[in-house]
Amino acid sequence: MAITRKLLRQLNQRDGHRSAWTGQDAETLVPHHRVNRGMGGRPSLDRIENLVWLESDINERIEADPEWARIARERGIKLASWQRPEAMVIDHAVHGKVLLTDAGQVRGAGVADRVASRAANGVDYLCALLDQAQGKEVAS
Repeated sequence: MAITRKLLRQLNQRDGHRSAWTGQDAETLVPHHRVNRGMGGRPSLDRIENLVWLESDINERIEADPEWARIARERGIKLASWQRPEAMVIDHAVHGKVLLTDAGQVRGAGVADRVASRAANGVDYLCALLDQAQGKEVAS
């Protein structure tokens, strides 16, 4: 099943036909599922909060190269099958660090959202984020 025209219009409205990776408008942009649909596809994953534009070559690298995939996971551009896209912060080249909503909107990712997203990723950054929010110096 192909992504509907309605979803593509929503994606254009939200991101302005610009890549989540580079922020560029390019002829090679393709819709990318943050949570892969898998072979044969899971149409339930064709949702606006699960879609971003990526250049086709970057999309291919993310799927083929472990280092690119790691960076995409860190940025929230690529998610595991068990993760909920609407709950996961994405470091989007157009919008910054945000949540993508099921209503096709972008919501700023505050400290609580970043903590929830990191916890959902299985990475414990809670102490560092709380220290940062309280104005304490955080070691790099």
